[in-house]
Amino acid sequence: MSEPKPQSRNEYLKARYGEAYKWTAGGAVVLGLLTTIFSSTMVNVALTDVMATFDVTQGSAQWLSTGFLCASSVAMLTTAWLVSQFGARATFLIAIAVFIVGSLLGWQSYNFGFLVFSRLLQGAGAGILQPLSMSLIFSLFPAEMRGRAMGMFGMGVVIGPAVGPIIGGVITDSMDWHTTFFVVIPLALVAGGLGFLFLPNRTGERDRVKFNYISFALVGLSVACLLTAFTNTQFKPVTSLDVYPFFFIAIVGFILFFIRDLKSQAPLVQLRLFKNMKFTSSVAIGVLTSAGMFSSFYMIPLFARTVQNASATDAGMLLLPAGLTLVVTFPIVGRLIDMMPAHRLIIFGSVVFIISTIAISYSDQATTYVYLSILIICGRVGLGFIMPSYSTFGLSAVSPKRVTQASGALNFVRMLGGSMGVNLTAILITAENEKYALELAGKSIDQLGEAEHLAVMTHTFHDVFQTTAFVFALVFIPTIYMLISHRREKSQAIAS
Repeated sequence: MSEPKPQSRNEYLKARYGEAYKWTAGGAVVLGLLTTIFSSTMVNVALTDVMATFDVTQGSAQWLSTGFLCASSVAMLTTAWLVSQFGARATFLIAIAVFIVGSLLGWQSYNFGFLVFSRLLQGAGAGILQPLSMSLIFSLFPAEMRGRAMGMFGMGVVIGPAVGPIIGGVITDSMDWHTTFFVVIPLALVAGGLGFLFLPNRTGERDRVKFNYISFALVGLSVACLLTAFTNTQFKPVTSLDVYPFFFIAIVGFILFFIRDLKSQAPLVQLRLFKNMKFTSSVAIGVLTSAGMFSSFYMIPLFARTVQNASATDAGMLLLPAGLTLVVTFPIVGRLIDMMPAHRLIIFGSVVFIISTIAISYSDQATTYVYLSILIICGRVGLGFIMPSYSTFGLSAVSPKRVTQASGALNFVRMLGGSMGVNLTAILITAENEKYALELAGKSIDQLGEAEHLAVMTHTFHDVFQTTAFVFALVFIPTIYMLISHRREKSQAIAS
């Protein structure tokens, strides 16, 4: 008589926790995700303090944001391979460990270069976690519950940036900006412990696949050069040696990456996924949504500190009511996704975000805290309707075995969109500063008096917020495709 097959860890977890298992496992991952995302925006309210500490310009200081997003974007592409080789639990613990090391280095940073390096490590850990979180939640829950599950994932993605600036502002004002790197470490350790206890191991025999180091290097080089080129255009013309060579390397690098991955037996990104127009439309919405979201996360604290002369704490507190509102919004939207087509929710959310952003563009030094908070709340509610909707729609369009790869590709392009959004926003702020300084005072930005500088910054943010709203309106193009696709499928179902 043969021996009974030993119970696997995954079977043990399901047997012990029953229906609650998927919520405990998903909650552990979302906590880790939330911890890493805290750091993505916590430093934004401390940028002026970092600039003063290391005597760097705003253009250089923005690398604390774009460097994090750049590393996140590239690291996302490793998640599918790591999960296939080591399993979800080990991959989660690797990501948490990388993030903690980056946080420790940032806490002890002694120069600006070292600080940027620590942000790259933090971003890499966060980048591995995002597609892992999305794919794991998507696979743990049945189809009829995925909307609610993705709502839980979306809470981690958006609430983190909403609450992060508040914590960062309080710490910056009461202690020191270095401490913003330390405070996330205990939470990361708790998340790592929960992940160790509740996450499943790899199932089945490991399919030994060699990691595509060349494609990874090409993507990393291309993204870094692209962001460097955009950063340098703030201060130098496109024809400068500090700009166009980086654009050239980025373009060539991306072309070589596409050629290699299309021919590779072990591609870093399954580019053939983009032949699926449902998935591609959700990616396009993700890029534009992420660009608008991260640019607003970058702009709002900067607007509060430069135009309204707010403290770091007050600048961060502007985002608190919006973060609390999202706690209510995401579960509601998650249930709505299970009840109606995604395009309806995306259209509604886009309209709300655009209107609120245009309204914010008319704010100035006299705008009250309450009024500005209400506008930010409206914008975040709009994002709350969009984000889980396009993610669920896109991942539902691919086969279950491709969900992790699709999640990695979706999050990579989304985070690249966020990086571009922050970069282009910083470029636009610099350009508008110089333009209005010459128009209003006939001087360079460095020669302005306090009153002149306030007038210039007010006009600058008017333009930048309106530009963000205009670019975000492009979301309607892929959403229209989703609408047409839904009606076509509905007609075919009726006909059959």
